[in-house]
Amino acid sequence: MPSNLERLQNLIFFPLLFILIPLWNIPHTIAGRYICEGLLLIAVIIYKPNWRLFFSANKVLLIFFAYLLIQLLFFSTNYQQAFSNFRAEWMHFILFSIIGAGVGLLTPKKYSIKVLLFLGIAFSIPLYIHLALTFIKGMKIGSIPWGYWGINEIHGDLGYTALQAAIFLFTYFLYQPKSWLAKITTIGLLIICVCSPLLAASRGGTGFVFISILFILLAYFFIAEGNKISLRNKLIGTLSILILITGAYQVGLKSDPNRWGGILSRVSLGFEGDPGSIYCEGIGSLESTLKSKGVIITPAIQKGLDSIVDGDGARVMAARSGLSLTIDNPMGIDQSKQAYQKAITKLCNGAPAIFISHTHNAWVDTALAIGLPGSALLLLVLITYMYRGRNALKANMPSVTPFGMALFASALLWILRGLLDSVLRDQMLEMQAFVLALLLGIIIAKTPHLRGGHRH
Repeated sequence: MPSNLERLQNLIFFPLLFILIPLWNIPHTIAGRYICEGLLLIAVIIYKPNWRLFFSANKVLLIFFAYLLIQLLFFSTNYQQAFSNFRAEWMHFILFSIIGAGVGLLTPKKYSIKVLLFLGIAFSIPLYIHLALTFIKGMKIGSIPWGYWGINEIHGDLGYTALQAAIFLFTYFLYQPKSWLAKITTIGLLIICVCSPLLAASRGGTGFVFISILFILLAYFFIAEGNKISLRNKLIGTLSILILITGAYQVGLKSDPNRWGGILSRVSLGFEGDPGSIYCEGIGSLESTLKSKGVIITPAIQKGLDSIVDGDGARVMAARSGLSLTIDNPMGIDQSKQAYQKAITKLCNGAPAIFISHTHNAWVDTALAIGLPGSALLLLVLITYMYRGRNALKANMPSVTPFGMALFASALLWILRGLLDSVLRDQMLEMQAFVLALLLGIIIAKTPHLRGGHRH
């Protein structure tokens, strides 16, 4: 007979999760997300999971929660705006961390690694929608609609959900019982994780799907199952992924040579000149710097200069600019998503000549919003999740190891993803807070010496 807890899981938790998870990467669904958030929060509070076990495993998370409140109360310059920013952003990080931990802790021990498949499919739903709309669009125009985003407003939304889906699905692929039907089905689902961001022309999205697969495979070979797999099979597996990465890049290059080619040359210009002067005075400041070094402005160089305004060069230049601005604002600017805009406007004594909404670096943007200590603490929170995942990965417990792999990979890959884009904001911040807390909660629930029972 199913227990009351299992009935709750089946009737409330899983349906709400299957609704919530896709909404994180489908536009104009804020109300739906927060309805799910409220219902899940009520459910986990009613069933009283053992919070002590969870926060004992990640004490830094509690310290970070406290820091957010201290920074809000004592280091804000505009309290009304700061409280508004807290409610819109960091409050949801706290709530989704609590919800994720609660759902994880309440997960019955007998639940198998099919939970990973369930999560992978849920995160893939926006990709299914995108591919269906891409097919319809392609039929209408009679060709492949490269760069088409469907209902999404930025291609990053497809890349972010594809990354998390790939982590869950590939982990499930490695650890599921040796069923060829399950393996073939999972491979098909993983192909979708590649095709959607590739068709949307999301280079980072496509690249990080492959990076996640390669990282998980290497962790599986050299940390989890190193002694059971021959060196020959390790080399074959690694080379196969590298060949697939090369193939995907060639497809992207043929579909849009200007976007996929010459990335390094454009990025390299982002390291030239003084970023503050360039953003305040305009691209002419960088041209003067290059000419003073004897550089001739060729068409290729001009493309690189254009990318400083809106392109690959802007990612490096904006990160450099934001990093220098953190020195002037070490305790952050009112927990604001617009912290970089406010800081650069102040530096320029008015609107900058080149407008960039954020630095394209999650860690720099976070430091500008909640201060350097806040960004460091959040990094330490993710490192702690990564450490707990690695410990579970090496625990040699079949019921725990797959979830340890998923946690280890998720924490590390989101740390790295943050170096290339501002992913610690809006729905991405909520999603990461939930996923990481959920996985650690499941690990605790499935580990006998940690599990203290559920009070319900």
